[in-house]
Amino acid sequence: MQTVPGHRFRSLDSLRGIAALMVVVHHVMLSLPDPLRDDLRFIGLPLLMGGRFAVMLFFVLSGFVLALPYFARTNLAYGPYLVRRFCRLYPPFAFAVLVSALLCRLLGGPSLPMVSSWVTDPWSSPVTSGVVLSHLLMTGIHWSRSIGLNSPIWSLIIEMHISIMFPLLVLYVRRFGWSGVAAALVAAFVCAKARAALGETSNLVAESFVGALLLTGRYVVLFLLGVIVAARLDRIKEMFVRVPGKLHVAVFSGMVFIWMMLGYTKTVLTHQGYVDVFCAVFTMYLIVFCVASPKFSNRLSGRVFLWLGDISYSLYLIHLPVLTAVFYLFYGRMSLSAMIAVAFPAMLLAGHAMHYLIERPSMKLGRKLAQRV
Repeated sequence: MQTVPGHRFRSLDSLRGIAALMVVVHHVMLSLPDPLRDDLRFIGLPLLMGGRFAVMLFFVLSGFVLALPYFARTNLAYGPYLVRRFCRLYPPFAFAVLVSALLCRLLGGPSLPMVSSWVTDPWSSPVTSGVVLSHLLMTGIHWSRSIGLNSPIWSLIIEMHISIMFPLLVLYVRRFGWSGVAAALVAAFVCAKARAALGETSNLVAESFVGALLLTGRYVVLFLLGVIVAARLDRIKEMFVRVPGKLHVAVFSGMVFIWMMLGYTKTVLTHQGYVDVFCAVFTMYLIVFCVASPKFSNRLSGRVFLWLGDISYSLYLIHLPVLTAVFYLFYGRMSLSAMIAVAFPAMLLAGHAMHYLIERPSMKLGRKLAQRV
């Protein structure tokens, strides 16, 4: 199994890269006009389902990776941790917001009949400083246009909110273990019901400060599931390797089957809370599989997978502005299939460039500032 210093499993980087690519495909499918998407429903629905699963995977995986140093008895002060985490998340986030605003200002306009309104509506009215500021402040509170200039940023707002209190989540798991996770699961459903009582129905953004707190509370349990896997990793790995290979195949196949059935009943696309929990449990299984199975880990250590893992954060942030820009640039000049064919390599190249020009320097800055703190 290939690992790198600092409690980092490269196979998990690859898993994150595959998940980011799933989100890209998910948004390409959402950009198709409704009649075409209906015609492709037997092929398209599994692709649409992958987007929600990928985001839940990001949350659980973040909880696992961030918790590993704590349970390896590494002395982590809160100040340096927070500085590094902020520099890891915020500069690329802000860059993606500003690029989205600039492209919207330069290219945005009326909705395009050739593509879904989901992808063009956010760019169909002039961008304002208030909209940009609401994005940059990461409040998670509903803004004026759909779910924002760049819809994937909603999950980064949740990630930042939970990152601020993450050391408390580690202490919580150390103190209460699985019973604490169970209590957090109940709290997540209470948060969801409380938001519904406030009249807030979106599972992506809030409409008030209280709604934003409740929305964050809904997703805390997913990070906790990652934390508890990190806390019990040695014992879980021992149990995992004792299970016969055929049983692993049966478990994995069963989870995929359940996921498909949920999708074909349209449950996944409505973002039900119990579906998110199922995604989280599936992710826990995949994490342990990556860590405990040398054969599977080595397969995920190929150069393409590792490259996808390296650019996954940047790709996740920048792909939708690039896709939307391609639609506005080439509408009327190309067919829809040709525009998508142009958009795919453009999104990957943009993610690659952003990783090296923005993401890596911001991580380097975070390490330097953390040392000073």
